Amino acid sequence: MLMNEKKPGIGILIFMVWCALGGLRPEVSRAQEALHPPVFGKFQGLNSPLHIPLVLSGNFGELRQDHFHTGLDFKTEGREGLPVLAASDGVVARIKISPYGYGRALYLSDPQGLTTVYAHLQRFAPMLEQYALEQQYAQQRFGIDQSPKRAFSFVQGDTIGWSGNSGSSGGPHLHFEVRETKTQHPINPFFWGFDVPDEVAPELQGLWVLPVDGSRVNGSQRPVRFSPGAQTIRITGKARLGLEALDRLDGATNRCGVYRAELYVDEVLWFAWELDTLNFAVSRDMNAHALYDAWERTGEQVHRLHRLPGNRLPIYEAYRTSAVLDGGDSLAQDIEVRIWDVHGNQTAGKWQVTFESAPLEQDSGLYRYDQPFDVRNGVASASGPARVFYEDFEFPFEPKSGDEAWWQIGPQDMPTSRSIRVELPVDPGARDHTLAVRKGRGGKIEGVYTGKVIRPDLFSFETKTCGVYRLMQDTVAPNLRPHRQFRTGDPNVLNVQGAKELRFDLADDLSGIDAYEARLDGRWILFRWDPKRERIWYEVSDQKHRQSSEHVLEIWARDASGNRVEWRGTVQFE
Repeated sequence: MLMNEKKPGIGILIFMVWCALGGLRPEVSRAQEALHPPVFGKFQGLNSPLHIPLVLSGNFGELRQDHFHTGLDFKTEGREGLPVLAASDGVVARIKISPYGYGRALYLSDPQGLTTVYAHLQRFAPMLEQYALEQQYAQQRFGIDQSPKRAFSFVQGDTIGWSGNSGSSGGPHLHFEVRETKTQHPINPFFWGFDVPDEVAPELQGLWVLPVDGSRVNGSQRPVRFSPGAQTIRITGKARLGLEALDRLDGATNRCGVYRAELYVDEVLWFAWELDTLNFAVSRDMNAHALYDAWERTGEQVHRLHRLPGNRLPIYEAYRTSAVLDGGDSLAQDIEVRIWDVHGNQTAGKWQVTFESAPLEQDSGLYRYDQPFDVRNGVASASGPARVFYEDFEFPFEPKSGDEAWWQIGPQDMPTSRSIRVELPVDPGARDHTLAVRKGRGGKIEGVYTGKVIRPDLFSFETKTCGVYRLMQDTVAPNLRPHRQFRTGDPNVLNVQGAKELRFDLADDLSGIDAYEARLDGRWILFRWDPKRERIWYEVSDQKHRQSSEHVLEIWARDASGNRVEWRGTVQFE
């Protein structure tokens, strides 16, 4: 059974903030109060970072690869180059440029103790763009991460840059964050309002029942999904619960995350979580909050309604954190799950659980999650520190049947909080340029891991993902060549006359690009890098080339296995 209702939304939130500042506190229900924690009452309002109507493609707390999303993704009408505005008065605390992650990002600290972050920018405001370029040439590198000693100040509403698609962005948009400056903990930006229409209730798509210790759910020892109002759930033994849910906002079809969830058993609140603030230090524990196997396999957003022992996330309320259903003295229990989005839209679902006699418990033979582990198979080994997993675990470690080049390393459906170390046998005659690769569920290579040969017959590497691995050799150099636009009849002569940039295609088929460098007439010159477009380029407007007709350009690139490629030729700018 599903129930939707509308709770007081962001207008109530703003009212409560002002009440808190004035020493007043309105009477609200417990659930409403949870939507508006008083810690945020000390902060003043923020303005929109864009001058267009705000439409979201991603929200705070949405599940992402190995982390929660820590900001809001604002759509930019499918294009780059929209002015990005300072959400408050402030001083530039950090400028970062990277080919990955946030790309070109700006961090603005305001007087009240907040830092706002603007990521995936196309370019910065002119004075910041010039500062960044100076730093890149001073350090002779594309990627920089600087806290300027000079005071770059902005007033709320000033243009601080232009929107883009830099870094690991999958399309033009603005990633916007609010952090507490002192701790750098990200805070849900919706506590400052922002005019994003949302009359759509979150979608409760199903209840997942997870057997514990050899128990069964409707006869299965695997997790079973039940739609709202579905058939009765039969548990033989004990089980935990998870909910599959998502949220959408007006004006977009993007799948966003749910803000709050509560689990009731026989009308008693057992468990709850809420996404007000996060902590980057434990962001990988998202994998312990989600049902990892479902998330990795199909992208299903299943949130556990219990807390695994090693989960350090600061989002849970201290009810029955283990939240194990065993029936107690009852043969049946009523389950209700309630979910909210941050604007107060609510959905609830109900199920009934019946219990049958539990199987006899047997020695599990599991490794304890709170102890270091070391597994060996001949000369091969796998080891990790205490709490590398989130609960007690099995650790299969053996060559795959039928193809002993592939090894099963650990439980594929279990996440890790940090790296484990693996040592696999290597052919002494084929150890140069060795690396490890991980095979995905579809059979394709999904991960590449560099390491080192620690003795003639043993290769060592680290990984944060369990699965199926093998060793391979990468002996092929990266592909580096001028873009066809600049080629002439002579393969060693390029013509850039009238162009805004000089571009090269740069790609690697296996281990990935590790480093590259360009020199013009013997002097280092900045080539920007966009790995997702597989290109590097020099912008003519940098004006780092001398005023002459021909220049000698030298570029080299190296992959993570040490394979190197070079290009040398003449460039005509005029």
